[in-house]
Amino acid sequence: MKKHKTILLAFLATLMISATSGCSGNTTVSSPETSENGNIVTNQPSKNNGIAVNEISVNPVEEANANDTGFRLNRVIDSGQTSDSGEPYIYLDVTISNHTDKSYDLNVLNNFYILLANEDEVHFDVRTQLYGTKNISNYIASPFNIPANGEFSGIIGGFILPKDSQDFTVCFFPTQDDANNKSNVIKVNISSQNIEKL
Repeated sequence: MKKHKTILLAFLATLMISATSGCSGNTTVSSPETSENGNIVTNQPSKNNGIAVNEISVNPVEEANANDTGFRLNRVIDSGQTSDSGEPYIYLDVTISNHTDKSYDLNVLNNFYILLANEDEVHFDVRTQLYGTKNISNYIASPFNIPANGEFSGIIGGFILPKDSQDFTVCFFPTQDDANNKSNVIKVNISSQNIEKL
């Protein structure tokens, strides 16, 4: 019995050392760089569970590229629909290009989130998909396919934002076919002038 306890304690100690050394890598912050196409890249973890190492910031309608994926946020749409407490249903009109020979599926819950000005995150809400499917032209339910060496374009989402959330950031993880590959995040800052009403 003592032998099993010793082995278990040694195993737990190894796990703690691994976890500690793994976390220390996320504390390094380097200065921003500019990529070939002018996108700003910072090597900082995102707030989203500290997952992303590289952040690529672009303006609305500007294309960003990471992980053999092109991403453009064409429009942010306020559908006019609200929750029972008056919170707006927000959708994203996106174009995603696949620069690989393999098609893959993406979904809004895994690949997108909205970062509010107060640093709170808003994630996909299934009520918006039910509404979008019935009421929004060119709405595409999640998951959606990104064709090999091709592109996907359509309205996806959505998100239920707190009332009066006029300034926020749309965040996209270009994971390709590995849903856990969130080393890159593309961020697009949105203000009230960028939100289009249906």
